[in-house]
Amino acid sequence: MSQNKKKQIPQPMADEVKEDIAPEAEVAPKKGWLSMRLRLVIVGVLLSCVLGGVAYVLTPQASSRRETIYTALEKLEEGDYGDARRIAESYVGNYQLPEPEQAIPPYVLGSIAYHDSDQFWSDQDKQRIFMIAARYLRQSSDLGYPEGYATEGNYMLGRSLVLSKQYGKSIPVLLKTYEAAPQYRREIEDMLASAYLADAASSDQQLSDALTWADKYLEVKLLSPQQRDAAMLRRAKILLRLHRLDDAVAAITEIAKTSPVYIDSLIVLGEVDLARAKIDGPDREKELSAAIDLLRQAADNQLVGTDSTRASSYLLAVALDEAGEKQAALSQASRTRKIYFRTPEGIAAGVLEGRLLRDAGRYAESVDVYRRTLQDAALEPEFRNPYLTIEQLRIGVTAAIEQFLEKKQFQNAVEIAQALTPPFPHDQSLQTEGDILVRWGETILEQAKVAKLAEADLLRKEARERFRSAGRIYERLAAERFSSRSYTEELWKSADAYIDGQDYTKAIDMLDMYSQYEERSRQPRALVAKSRALISLDRADDALDLIHECLDFYPRDPVIYDARLLASEAYLEMGDVTLAEEMLQANLNDGRLEPQSTEWQNSLFALGRVLHLEGEMFEAQARVKGILEDSAAVPREAFELLEKSNSSYSMAIKNLKMAVRRYPDDPQTVMARYLAAECHRRSSMLPRKRFRLVDIETQRVRFDKEVKDNLEAALEIYASLVDELTEEFETRGELHPVNADILRNSYFAQGAAYFDLQQFPEAIDAYSTASNRYQNDPIALEAFSQIANCYRLMNQPIEAKGTLEQAKIVLDRLPEDADYGETSHDSANDWRNFIDWLISTL
Repeated sequence: MSQNKKKQIPQPMADEVKEDIAPEAEVAPKKGWLSMRLRLVIVGVLLSCVLGGVAYVLTPQASSRRETIYTALEKLEEGDYGDARRIAESYVGNYQLPEPEQAIPPYVLGSIAYHDSDQFWSDQDKQRIFMIAARYLRQSSDLGYPEGYATEGNYMLGRSLVLSKQYGKSIPVLLKTYEAAPQYRREIEDMLASAYLADAASSDQQLSDALTWADKYLEVKLLSPQQRDAAMLRRAKILLRLHRLDDAVAAITEIAKTSPVYIDSLIVLGEVDLARAKIDGPDREKELSAAIDLLRQAADNQLVGTDSTRASSYLLAVALDEAGEKQAALSQASRTRKIYFRTPEGIAAGVLEGRLLRDAGRYAESVDVYRRTLQDAALEPEFRNPYLTIEQLRIGVTAAIEQFLEKKQFQNAVEIAQALTPPFPHDQSLQTEGDILVRWGETILEQAKVAKLAEADLLRKEARERFRSAGRIYERLAAERFSSRSYTEELWKSADAYIDGQDYTKAIDMLDMYSQYEERSRQPRALVAKSRALISLDRADDALDLIHECLDFYPRDPVIYDARLLASEAYLEMGDVTLAEEMLQANLNDGRLEPQSTEWQNSLFALGRVLHLEGEMFEAQARVKGILEDSAAVPREAFELLEKSNSSYSMAIKNLKMAVRRYPDDPQTVMARYLAAECHRRSSMLPRKRFRLVDIETQRVRFDKEVKDNLEAALEIYASLVDELTEEFETRGELHPVNADILRNSYFAQGAAYFDLQQFPEAIDAYSTASNRYQNDPIALEAFSQIANCYRLMNQPIEAKGTLEQAKIVLDRLPEDADYGETSHDSANDWRNFIDWLISTL
């Protein structure tokens, strides 16, 4: 302790003093001594009462000596740890103490904890006490230590850090103490060598420093044989880590066979042989065999400490794995992990066992091993393992996760990701788990593309659940990284995952926070993403406000092309076809967007669909104005609307066919071809009306050709769609609902086109095929009525009536809850009445 403080008198010295004064104190008693002593006692008692009363009046409720914080130091010097602790604890948190005195309470408590470690037997308890001591002594050091106690305090702090395995923190403290405390130099050299070795990780410089201090320690002349052998063993371990294998062997040879660390030296020799074998030289098999023999010898020795048996047990598993004896290696690694759990060897063995289980395809077992190993690794305040760096642990666990992802073992990957914290930071665990969930969802969506329809719906539902889970994980990750630069990026990933999971409300919440903190240059993508979510929530008007903000304030940002596509969709939702078309034309005529881009491609398909819709709207208006009347009675306004309709159909055909030609593999081509066919078929109405209005033969020929060209073009497309979709149905046994509708409509459209061409037999064939294919659907009634109409026009009333009677049979067989919504009559009774009326007209 401090040399400028008063020391307690050692007990033997006190006894000597007592013996020196005893002869003079013990004289023979004189006559009358009893009465004299009695009077003296009485006088003494009275005097004490008087003085005590005065003291009580002058200092009420005070002891004869007031305890201060310095009393705690004195009690510590005297070895009275109980009173020293009590007094120091009473001053903890007392911020009214002067600055020089604030370092005293933590110093006293740290010193007491340091000395209390002798009362514990287990290494774990000792480590915990030294950790407490280090925390108090570090606090005292930061406050400046009590005057005269700095050297002693730093020594205790450095040693406490080493013994609590906080090696990296101990080194600067010990280096500072080395020059200031010559009396501790030998102990500090020993601790520094061990601390540098334990903290070396993969740094050759730290290993070189460890070797320097190890050699300094070996220069001490007064080392006992056991101390010298232990120091030489440590030197060999350092040389081994530096890959100076021959020097390591030379160091081992200086250890006597009778030494307590001899078995440990065999382990080092086994490690040397193992390291040489990994070089893959000509003597590899011999070196591996030697390593295994040495490590087995050490592992089976029952006369050595557990440190040696742990090391040899783990290294034996490594050697067996290197030798290709996988099953033996797995058994040895498992045994090591289970017996020596929560030790460096047990943790390293767990990583090895996990890999070997994965290699054997025993994935569920490997997950359990990884989880337990990560839990054990998290028990230490700072990860230190002579066999495994934290980076190697991360690489091993990452490799396991990647393998599970490749094998589509996503749940196993998630379980390992959740076990990463600790020893790894919690945000890394969350990021890994979120990334796994996103990849899981994407994989499920890919599976849904080739699955049966019923299964595909379930798969898409499951995928949405994974995306929503990822959104929640990323949201938590963003909260943890609020003060980091990646905060907004985590918010974006959360919003993106929520959108994929169709939780649009949560996506909007994330995007609002993103917009609040993200820099201006990245605001456009947030506006577009939020607009997409709003459209999905049927809030097209709110979406358009954001889209126009993007277009107005960020006209040069590449995201405006997506914005225009969304604007077109929003305008269609609101029934404004003209503005929808303008947005798409702006993309296609921008001049900066390449046809190879996804945005240009989607804009072309979308424009074709919008123009087809526009043509239908004009045609519907023309029908309202009387376009179906006799040609001579059709109002001019109806003709003008039909002309507009044909113009829209013509432009739609041009864009749809261009899209199909440019992007034949795009899934949108099936719908594009069908709409192009519809545009051709519907475009035949205008020339057919004009044909009936003109008498000039050349004009009639031209209009007739125009009708036939459109209908034949439509028939060609319908036929190709029917063939293609029928083949797909026969191959897969089902069709996507959209494609199923296209196939059904193509059958009926073929019949309608043949009918308009007055090719009634061909029309009957087309409608017959449709009625047979959909005989359990109310739509079949439409086919029968059209077949009957064809027979009527062919002047075959018997066949027409037979067809209608067949329709009645089909109608009676339809289920009561059949949906007639897609037919021209709303119920079974309406159809029965209609069929009866048709029969009556024949």
